[in-house]
Amino acid sequence: MIKLDYSLQTPEERNQLVEQILADNPDPPEKYLEILADYLVLCMEKQEKKEKKLLTDNRMATVNKRETSFEGLVSQLENGEDGIYNLITDNRNTIFQPHITITKKDLEEIPSLN
Repeated sequence: MIKLDYSLQTPEERNQLVEQILADNPDPPEKYLEILADYLVLCMEKQEKKEKKLLTDNRMATVNKRETSFEGLVSQLENGEDGIYNLITDNRNTIFQPHITITKKDLEEIPSLN
């Protein structure tokens, strides 16, 4: 098999090399196909990735973590659509309230917290 040339910078040049490799060896192992795919994808610039809408595993993890569509949120809540309306508050300052933790000192001074 022909070795991959990492000095090639454009996707077109790398694509020609991959086509030549596949022409010489029409049935490469599955692992080698993955290496060839990575060889092609990793040289693409960010703009080309956006234009072609490449969704890598890392990108899908980010997309799934930040699901913001109404249908996606409704499907994750137990109450469905009602759960979203229960989350909405009129007080917009709630996001600025600090997270308060209960310490051992608080438990000693305020017995009702137990």
